[in-house]
Amino acid sequence: MKRRRWIWWVLGFAGVAVALKALAGFPWEDTFQTLLDANYWILGVALVINLGSLVAKGWAWHLLLRPVAPNHWRTAQEANLVGAAVNNVSIAVGGEAARIHYIAQRDGVPVGAAISSVVWTRVTETLALAIFLVMAPSLLHLPHWLRGLQVGAGLGLVIVLLITWHRGWSWILNQLPASLQRRAAVLAEMGSGGRLFWPTMLGLVNWGTQWATYHLVLVAAHIPVSPAASFTALVAANLGGVVRITPAGIGVTQAAMVVGLLQFGVPADRSVAAGLALQALQVLPVIFFGALLTGWRLTETARRAEDTEALQTV
Repeated sequence: MKRRRWIWWVLGFAGVAVALKALAGFPWEDTFQTLLDANYWILGVALVINLGSLVAKGWAWHLLLRPVAPNHWRTAQEANLVGAAVNNVSIAVGGEAARIHYIAQRDGVPVGAAISSVVWTRVTETLALAIFLVMAPSLLHLPHWLRGLQVGAGLGLVIVLLITWHRGWSWILNQLPASLQRRAAVLAEMGSGGRLFWPTMLGLVNWGTQWATYHLVLVAAHIPVSPAASFTALVAANLGGVVRITPAGIGVTQAAMVVGLLQFGVPADRSVAAGLALQALQVLPVIFFGALLTGWRLTETARRAEDTEALQTV
């Protein structure tokens, strides 16, 4: 055990040394100049479109949760915003816990139902991405590695469609042990009767707005790219962020964009600049509005408590 621990420490220090050497030799002046020369009007449009992506996510979650636990559209949007803000400042899945706690507290949604809805949210987002991966390579000239993802996504969609059309999610539920069937009953109910259709469509809206955001950020940075390049950058960044090792994927997103755009002839310094601009408009406004909403709700709760105490005194 001690020997393994020392090996991991040595590998960790070696990785840090390599990263520091790479950062020291990186053309940061060109990167910052690209940021200064960016078109801020286009970045503003990208910011609005990116917030639309967040609305689509919250709406899909509201639709998934509604059949088993009535909730307000506005509350779902607020909870989704708070969760996204927490995710942007943490590495673990604290954002999911935050939005579950928020909607359970505000609308009285059972925690179990909220957890199940979060699971289905991930499923519909994955289904929407699979549809995107199947359709986009047919319209765009993309790298070969995305063709492999297209085949895998196509096979995954076929399997899902066969299960839902012929046997339904209840068939999967029946294969589970009895102790798990009771816990998964709510999960199965959310995915029955075509209830995934509109959340999946909203998932497509989410991915479409993200694609538009990536493309507009690259255009704002005066990087001459095609829709295929921005789509590749989107897929590369999301694949790189599957395992969260930094808050909001800082550093990982930039590295993934460099890898994704390098095959389109985009220099690394400009890709990093675009990645920094992208994360600035994806992360900072969400944290700001999330903190503002949380503070406002806390103030509202405190005011109600004071009013209740005053009435009891009278």
